[in-house]
Amino acid sequence: MLTMMKNIQNRNRIFFAGILFANAVLLGSTGCTYNRDEEPMVILDSGDDSYTEYSFVQVDRGDVRVTDSVKCVYRKNDEQEVFFPVSGKVITKVYVEQGDAVKKGDVLAEISVGTLQAEIKALEYRIARNELLLGYLDEEEQLDMQGFYLNYLYGSGQSDKDKENLEKNLDNLYDGNDSRRRGYDDDLEFDRRKLSALRKEYASSRVYAQFDGKVSSVEEGLEGSTSNVEKSIMTIVDNSEGYFETEDADHIKYFNEGEIVQMKVSVGNGKGNYELLPLDMEEWGETQKFSIFSGDDTENLEVGTQGSVTVVLEKHTGVLRLPSSCVHSAGDASYVYVENAEGLREVVWIETGISGEGMTEILSGLNEGDSVIKR
Repeated sequence: MLTMMKNIQNRNRIFFAGILFANAVLLGSTGCTYNRDEEPMVILDSGDDSYTEYSFVQVDRGDVRVTDSVKCVYRKNDEQEVFFPVSGKVITKVYVEQGDAVKKGDVLAEISVGTLQAEIKALEYRIARNELLLGYLDEEEQLDMQGFYLNYLYGSGQSDKDKENLEKNLDNLYDGNDSRRRGYDDDLEFDRRKLSALRKEYASSRVYAQFDGKVSSVEEGLEGSTSNVEKSIMTIVDNSEGYFETEDADHIKYFNEGEIVQMKVSVGNGKGNYELLPLDMEEWGETQKFSIFSGDDTENLEVGTQGSVTVVLEKHTGVLRLPSSCVHSAGDASYVYVENAEGLREVVWIETGISGEGMTEILSGLNEGDSVIKR
């Protein structure tokens, strides 16, 4: 019986609204104008003749924010783009993979060096041998000198002729040893220069980590390919804590030193919600940096990870509010639906403030705790 009465009431309201709509059309056609001081007419559409049960939401107090989002990218303070210093050589070995930890000076990859290592070892041996012979030459000279003096003192009569022979033997010893010494020195100088050149060539065949860090990326299929001085083969990032960087100078005015901002990573490693702090704001220009205050998965963040920084354009705190989906508009006016004492929908006109993040500020027309129809 109650359902039948409510259906009749719904039909009556629809009929009455239809009459109002027809009158409005007729008046409009005869040149009458709408008075903007009057409340605009809202036609309630029941959808069908059956009674509808509504869900409700209460007006509460809270914050309403108007926000925007700015794209950001995760960076590190130091990044090493790794290149070979020569082109046209076969890459024979890659020693690291993506994600590997490296120490400063670690060999990352190398190109073909042919017989270079054997040549270096041969030169190193020859240099060591000549250095040893040069040292022996000094010792031999001392022994020969002692022998000449002992023979002069104890094996001769120390006559003028004997003294002349001593001096002649010493001169011959010095001259002969000087010639040998110059030969060794010349050989050592030549070999050392050649060794230095070969070592530089060998060093250029290998690339090294410039700091302690982590391999963030490695080109695929490197081994067996040809080196190119213009092509990066891998990237190393340092072990320091990273930062997020934006490029949106238009929103700088909405950030404050020491004020936490929200950031979200939606895909990839490090997915989750984060809190950031503006970093070195005095240096902000075309780019802006943010340090990480806290986050869901900071350990798995990788260089290049993208996120969205929430920019608060306007915020009203502790105001009456409703979900924006409950607020409807008719021209410049706003209204909500409520249920009257008879259980039927009824329009309540309201004045709204700012809207954002799914909430709308209520300035007048409703009180805290009022229930409005959600759908």
